[in-house]
Amino acid sequence: MYAQVIAYRERIADLRKTLRDNGSLGLLLIDVSELAQVEHDYGSKAFDTVLSMATELVLELQGNEVRANDILALNDKGGDAFLVFLSPKRGDRESRTRVADLASAAKRVQEHLNRRLARLTSPYIRGRRRVTVGFSIVFNNPLVMEERLISRLVEEGWESVRIQHMQLEFQNRCMVQELLLGDQVRTVFQPVVDLRNNSVLGWEALARGPSGTDQQAPLSMFEAAEAAGLVFELDRHCRRTALASSRNLPPDAKLFINMFPASMYDDDWKGTALIEMLDRHGLGPGRIVLEISEKKAIENYTLFVDAMKTFTDMGFEVAVDDIGSGYSGLETIARLNPRYLKLDMELVKDIDESYMRRETARIVKAFAEKTEAAVIAEGIERDGELQVVQEMGIEYGQGWLLGRPADTFQAPAYVRPASTTETETK
Repeated sequence: MYAQVIAYRERIADLRKTLRDNGSLGLLLIDVSELAQVEHDYGSKAFDTVLSMATELVLELQGNEVRANDILALNDKGGDAFLVFLSPKRGDRESRTRVADLASAAKRVQEHLNRRLARLTSPYIRGRRRVTVGFSIVFNNPLVMEERLISRLVEEGWESVRIQHMQLEFQNRCMVQELLLGDQVRTVFQPVVDLRNNSVLGWEALARGPSGTDQQAPLSMFEAAEAAGLVFELDRHCRRTALASSRNLPPDAKLFINMFPASMYDDDWKGTALIEMLDRHGLGPGRIVLEISEKKAIENYTLFVDAMKTFTDMGFEVAVDDIGSGYSGLETIARLNPRYLKLDMELVKDIDESYMRRETARIVKAFAEKTEAAVIAEGIERDGELQVVQEMGIEYGQGWLLGRPADTFQAPAYVRPASTTETETK
């Protein structure tokens, strides 16, 4: 699809004529370079697929968000940008495109493309990859070669994009800083249910950003913190908020707290300082389960295992989250000496309809039994999923069917007992 769009230098004669006839030439530069991460993650074929999808979206702009006779081309560097050279306004040769028009068009096109991109169904497009649209204008100057003027136009379009990135980074950093300074992070609690007797093992503390904002979801909040270089600070803030919010934790219930690997080296989260912090909130190490995500890279695994041992020696328990997401081998996970293995919610989703998911869960369950760990199935949302994990002998469950996250320690919904109906034929 993107082969339909050619490099702008192949349209140089048309561009020179527009510049000469109109006295100026405007440009919208559509930066799609963030999509290039797809090539790094999945290879060139996947990138070609995504770039074709992006090209189709850009082609849809003509006659809608931009004029049909505007010149659409590719940046010479390859597929990192589309260039829309704006034609004169209809019916009025003297009415040239103004800077305010360019800024308005760039904003409109950027919002349109990002909205459409977010709706694309593609296994390759994950996270908050954005298209940025810059703008620039150049005036005809008989003392300068037209090709050089057009090259300057493209360079200034890229400068506009860079400035926007800098502004966005600054605004994002300020937003995360305000989250930390303004205590805008709150904690909700979701029950972890014992599927054998319908009792509550404990509650997982989940961070939430300000309601009604993009940062309300924890993934968005931590993505913003990562971009601002403030993941450690946000993670520390979330842990402290979770402890402060757990004063009414029911007796004997455990508190599951998520941690990034770097948090293991936080001086305030070890030794006497940590014990004193827990005492202030009426908690002891035996009631805390530290959740470490399998998805989070551990740069120096040996040092990390040693750091984790200091916590387990103090009486903390460890849960490895997102088991089944495919990042680590079970042997590697075993070195963390986890008390709990949490099945990734994508593995639990529709497990009653997937033989492969059931078999994967069985492997994890067998491994847990050998290492004296217990399994927690995350993301249980349907009766069929609950029935299967109960029949498999999985000890604990978590999910909206059992109890939704809440500001207080709410008793979970009734857990239906496992049916005797065989599901293996599904």
